[in-house]
Amino acid sequence: MQQAETGGGPAPRPAEHVLITGATSGLGWALAEHYAAPGMLLSLAGRDAERLAAIRQLCEAKGAVVETVQVDVTDAEAMERWLVARDDAQEVGILIANAGMGGSAVVPGTSGEDGALARQIVGVNTIGVINSVTPLLPRMTARKRGSIALIGSISGAIGLPQSPVYCASKAAVQIYGDALRRLVRQHGVRVTNVLPGFVDTPMSRSLDLPRPFCWPVEKAARRVARDIARGSRQCVFPWQLRLSIGLQNYLPLAFTDFVMAMSNRSAR
Repeated sequence: MQQAETGGGPAPRPAEHVLITGATSGLGWALAEHYAAPGMLLSLAGRDAERLAAIRQLCEAKGAVVETVQVDVTDAEAMERWLVARDDAQEVGILIANAGMGGSAVVPGTSGEDGALARQIVGVNTIGVINSVTPLLPRMTARKRGSIALIGSISGAIGLPQSPVYCASKAAVQIYGDALRRLVRQHGVRVTNVLPGFVDTPMSRSLDLPRPFCWPVEKAARRVARDIARGSRQCVFPWQLRLSIGLQNYLPLAFTDFVMAMSNRSAR
């Protein structure tokens, strides 16, 4: 794990500290841009050193103080060291567990995911989120303040044949977030489950299938930041896709299976 040093001379202590994992692409990048402003301290994690340098430069140009780290969210010890160090530097007010894998990388063949791919998806999308939260949770509850946002997916509410393990990994994040919120809310910590549909990112553009009601990534970042600020329990968008998926609860399971199977056949 290599941590970059913040340059420049003495400066006033930032008013707010926002920590984002998976900040080198897609929604994580857009959220870093959104929060970048004078008076903000951003701690940004990712795996691509070049893109970390690029997002750091961009956010610093907007007036933020920025720290970056090249780290794998599946490395629990490295994540704990970094998270504790950043909280020691200045308490983290907003923690956004965004790192994840998706897109064409999680779409299996007709026989399903092989073991290695399945373990990788769960490792990044589920265990990586847990590794991003658990080191700071005792600190936030002791302070009786802080906001945590878990970036899941609306796919966690339905079993898509195009990506069984991906859907399962995101469903686990949603249940974890719901349970965590109920556990820590009495201690002043707010937990928001973020369940986006299609967002126009390089990851989603890699999919060879329709992306209904796809949102621009900047619009998605504004919505997520708004709901975190409000302390919303869930941030789900777009409403059209949420409504469509919700209908499965009122339809016969055999009918839903048929529709999903046909959609998968059409996609291939």
